Amino acid sequence: MKIIYKSNLYKYLIYFFIIFSVNNCSGRISNHGVLNIDKHILTIVNNNLEKAEIEALLGPPSTISAFEFNKWYYINTTIRHIAFYKPEVINHKVYEIIFNKENQAIKVNTYDQDDLNEIAYNLDITKTRGNDKPLLQYILKGIGNSDIRK
Repeated sequence: MKIIYKSNLYKYLIYFFIIFSVNNCSGRISNHGVLNIDKHILTIVNNNLEKAEIEALLGPPSTISAFEFNKWYYINTTIRHIAFYKPEVINHKVYEIIFNKENQAIKVNTYDQDDLNEIAYNLDITKTRGNDKPLLQYILKGIGNSDIRK
């Protein structure tokens, strides 16, 4: 079976559409948080770096513990985006740096996706009082109560 094109314009439009659709489905990868932390993490504890030196090396921490000020957290996340699908987390690591009283790093803990706890949400419903009337009663509530005789 032969396909006959009226002009080369149709042929170029079809090629463009195929290339455009394949290009959009290839996806992209985005990095969030502190990059290249794996290279520096061993030198932090081995050299007993202080808070100021770590901040100069890695930048400010992603977060600081609210209960213990001697714990800094650096977070690194890699996400894959493909077309219109929900983004997928490829890699998620949290580095916890623990300091002693002299502000020197003494320990580094690494947590990845498998170490994170899943949050269990309570699916029970709390009934709200005061909303027991049907919608039609709210709409028609003022019809019989108006006083027009004044």
